[in-house]
Amino acid sequence: MTGDKSPGGAADGPTGGSWGELIGSGRSADVYALGAEWVVRRYRSARDTAAEAAVMRRVASYGYPLPALRPGPFAANEMVVRRIEGPTLARALTTGDASAAEGAALLAALLRRLHRVPPPEGAPAGHRLLHLDLHPENVLLSPAGPVVIDWESAAVGPPGLDWASSALILAEASLRLDLAALVELFLPEFLVLAPPELGTYLTAARERRERIPGLTAEERALPGAAFALLPPLWADARARYDAERHP
Repeated sequence: MTGDKSPGGAADGPTGGSWGELIGSGRSADVYALGAEWVVRRYRSARDTAAEAAVMRRVASYGYPLPALRPGPFAANEMVVRRIEGPTLARALTTGDASAAEGAALLAALLRRLHRVPPPEGAPAGHRLLHLDLHPENVLLSPAGPVVIDWESAAVGPPGLDWASSALILAEASLRLDLAALVELFLPEFLVLAPPELGTYLTAARERRERIPGLTAEERALPGAAFALLPPLWADARARYDAERHP
């Protein structure tokens, strides 16, 4: 796990020592080196990582590829995980080391594999564990294979919501000038691999992303703009799916 690249200084650890270099920074957390083999993800708020860690342990127990957790004790808003070396899938797409079709197939396979993990006892029928933030920046390509990071948004729910959330995030990325051309190739390849339920949950995915805490006004407008792009793309993907499988 390396997170978004944003180098910086060190931070105080929970026992009076210090973490190493700041190697990543996202909306809600910073990631620091902890020796050569581990990193610490520290939320800036008082968020308790216990629920996130529990989901990660459950998913890992079924062989899903994610960073190993290091036992504590650590502060409630901190989580220490194995450091994963390798580029993100987004980086591989940018450099041409992975094609749009290859990247979309990998992302779709990771979603399907996650949704085969049995949900916790008492989950509603048909619900599964969802990542809800699975996109190319959150897939690391390690020498041993892909590894999924950043489980902050994980929840139990209908798999179609996970697919719709990934599609919406990709559509949001297409609105950025630096990513538009890349995503315009990737998104159709992803949509043609998605199950029909994706279309059912696009509105729910948009509403969920609009409720993310701490968004600026510009960021809060993105899900709606991205949502408006998806219906014709989704219709084209379903038509392509039917043509390729039922010519």
